[in-house]
Amino acid sequence: MNDLQDDIQQQLNELDSALDLVAVEKPGGESLRLFIDHPEGVDLALCERVTKHLNHLLSDYSLEVSSAGPKYRRTDLVSETKEHQ
Repeated sequence: MNDLQDDIQQQLNELDSALDLVAVEKPGGESLRLFIDHPEGVDLALCERVTKHLNHLLSDYSLEVSSAGPKYRRTDLVSETKEHQ
């Protein structure tokens, strides 16, 4: 799964270099849950952009994209954002 995660992160960097793929869960054989973070926050529009950018994965997986939330949130990204304000 690390190869898949690295591949997805590389594709996200093409969309927005500040996007961070925090975690990937594979709850079922054909499902992927992607948890993303961004220094400016994650909203529905960003999740939609990521889903559209990764639409080629839809041929093999059902795809869920959401904010990292408290479960996966990286504290270093939060600290960096506060430092730049």
